[in-house]
Amino acid sequence: MPHKEAIGSRKGGVGKTTVVLGRADALAQEGRKVLVIDLDPQSDATTVLGRRGEYTVFDVLYAGDAGTLGAAAAPTDWKNVDLIAGSPDLARIESESLLTPELRLKTSAWGSAQLDAYDNVLIDTPPALGRLTLNALLWADSTIVVTDPTAFGLTGVGQYLETVAKVRALPHLNPSLRFAGIVVNRVTPRLTSEHRYRLEELEATYGEVLLRPFLPERTSIQDAESRRRPLSSLTTPGALVLTERFAALSEALHGVAA
Repeated sequence: MPHKEAIGSRKGGVGKTTVVLGRADALAQEGRKVLVIDLDPQSDATTVLGRRGEYTVFDVLYAGDAGTLGAAAAPTDWKNVDLIAGSPDLARIESESLLTPELRLKTSAWGSAQLDAYDNVLIDTPPALGRLTLNALLWADSTIVVTDPTAFGLTGVGQYLETVAKVRALPHLNPSLRFAGIVVNRVTPRLTSEHRYRLEELEATYGEVLLRPFLPERTSIQDAESRRRPLSSLTTPGALVLTERFAALSEALHGVAA
């Protein structure tokens, strides 16, 4: 079975989907076969990866049938990366009355032999702590949280970790879920006083679980995403720096996935 990683945040605008795509690119460059599951109703990862199959992840979750998840996977234009597409309809999962709504991803994956073709599954969750994020946390082997060096970002980290702790604390949820660490994204190359202060605060509060290296703010991210291409395919200085950082981050996370 592949290693399943939920990538989340409580605050929007921290570049969570950028981290998902950067992680997918880095793993693919290592020769790993990667599946991205877009659980975010905004579906930005789906837009960037560019292709979709006959079914979206909403179709799978809403049907609630066991063993159907792998059938929704489709190839993308990125080497070694497949996608289960997101949909704005995912917002309905948060509000409609469904049987065991938080277990629908886990149920759809149960017995899905197609998933065995992948080394890594990356789950892009919405910037919220509702049913969709719980679907990811109840199925995942590990999770990371993405933040930026701002006051609201730090608050969001704390709220996300509280949710992870609750999922791990109850035997019928996911006590084996591993918290892999905190990714700090969108750090300005020349640290502002605000960013410096917030990074020091992150160090003081979460030093042992802060993942290195931090990810800098670069316009190459917007360039790659607008072109719907992986960062590793660009040759600008900013893209090269980020490609190296994501490769180092991937290396740091391998111990968790082992």
